[in-house]
Amino acid sequence: MFKSRTLRGIRLSHKKHTRFCETIEMPVPATVTIPMRQHIGAVCDPIVAVGDTVYVGQKIGDSSAFVSSPVHSPVSGVVKAREIVLMPNGVPTPSLTIESDGLQTPWPELKPPTITNAKELVAAVRESGIVGLGGAGFPAHVKLAYEHMDRIKALYINLAECEPYITSDNREVLENADGIFAGIELIMRCTQIPHTVICVEHNKPAAINELERRCAGRTDIEVRILGDKYPKGAEKVLLYEADGIVVGRGKLPADCGAIVMNVSTVSAIADYAKSGMPLLSRRLTVDGDLVPKPLNVRVPIGTPIDDVLAFCNVPKEKLQMVIAGGVMMGNCVIDTTRPVTKTANALLCFQKPYDRDHSPCIRCGKCVEACPIRLAPLMIEKAYARRDIDELRRQNVELCINCGCCSYVCPAKRDLSHKNQIAKGYLKAEDAAKKALNIQS
Repeated sequence: MFKSRTLRGIRLSHKKHTRFCETIEMPVPATVTIPMRQHIGAVCDPIVAVGDTVYVGQKIGDSSAFVSSPVHSPVSGVVKAREIVLMPNGVPTPSLTIESDGLQTPWPELKPPTITNAKELVAAVRESGIVGLGGAGFPAHVKLAYEHMDRIKALYINLAECEPYITSDNREVLENADGIFAGIELIMRCTQIPHTVICVEHNKPAAINELERRCAGRTDIEVRILGDKYPKGAEKVLLYEADGIVVGRGKLPADCGAIVMNVSTVSAIADYAKSGMPLLSRRLTVDGDLVPKPLNVRVPIGTPIDDVLAFCNVPKEKLQMVIAGGVMMGNCVIDTTRPVTKTANALLCFQKPYDRDHSPCIRCGKCVEACPIRLAPLMIEKAYARRDIDELRRQNVELCINCGCCSYVCPAKRDLSHKNQIAKGYLKAEDAAKKALNIQS
C-alpha cells in the first residue's frame, strides 16, 4: 500500500458531522445578488442593465481578461439594482441584484458545447464560469490552457478536504461519482494527459471504497490514499505527499508536470459538457455549534446568507460568528445579507467566538515546527513590524499558503497567519511601486 510522505503540519479534530448527510436542495430565493468577481483574476463588467429581463444560465457579466471567469444568473427575473457589495474577504465588488419571477425559465440559447480537443475544452470551461470549487477560486480554464500540455505527466484530483467540518467534496464522490469520472476522462481525452491520480485522505472510507471500485482494473486512473495531517489540501503539500513533487519558488504545479484540480470542479466540467448549463449553484456544508441539524445544502449562487441560515433553522439572535469556508482558511462574514459565492463550500455558525486575545511572543518555535512550507512566522511578523523589505524576502514570505497552522499552535494566540498575508501584500505593493518608478526613470 502506498505510504504518503510526512510533512510538517498539525493534527485537527475533523468534526465531519455531515459526512452521512445527503445533499438537499434549497428553494430558489426571492432575490439573488451576483458579484462580478467570484474568482482570482479580473473583475467582470455587467453586460445587462437594471430593468432587463434575464433567464436561468444567461451570462450577465464578463471580462476580456484571460484570468477571469464570467458570471451567470441562477434565476429568471428582472435586474433590480447595480451596487457595490462588500465580500466576505472585505473587498468591495460590483454586483447585480436580480428579483426572481419564480418561473426558472432557461436561457433559450443554452446548448451543450462541442468539445473535441484541448482548445475547445478551454473555451467551454471558460464559458461555463467554473472556478476552483475547493475554495481558491482560480479560473478552471487557465489551468487547462497551459502552454506546454505535452509536458504534463499527470492530473491530480484533490479530494483531501482537510478542513474541519466540511464534507462537500466527500459528498460529491458519494452522490455524483459518474460526473467525476466523466470530467476526468473528458480532460484526459482532450489534453492527452496520460494519467490521473485521485488523492484522498484516509479518513473518507466510503469515498475511498467507491473510487477504488470504479478504478479497479484501470491503469490510467488510480486512487492515492494520503494521511490526514492538515493542510493536505494545499496544492504544494498534496503534490509532495502524493509523488514527491516539489513546486519551487515562482513555479506552478504545471511547470513540474502536474495539474491539480478539485474533485467538485471536474464534475462541474462534466455537467456543463453534458447540459450546457453553466455553474449556477454549489453544495455548502452548514455546521457549527449553533446549527441544530448540520446539513449539506445545494444553494443557488447569489443567495443571501440570511436565507441559508433561515433554511437551516440557525437562531440568528444567538449568532456571534459566521465563517464562509473552513475554520482554518475561511473568512468571517461581516454582513449576513451578503450572497453565497462560487468559492464558498461551507457556512459555519458559532455562538461562542474563538478567543484570540494575544500576548507577546515567547519564542517557543511552535509556529516554525508546524509550518508545512518551513517558514518562520515569528520572524516574518517581526520583519513586517519593522517594514524590513529585505528581511521579508529572506524569510520567503511570498511562499506562505495561508493555511493557518502557525496561528493555531501559537500559545500566545498571535495572528501570525493573518500577519503573513499582510506582509505578502506589503511586499507585493513595494515591488510594484519600485517597478513603476524604474519605468518612469
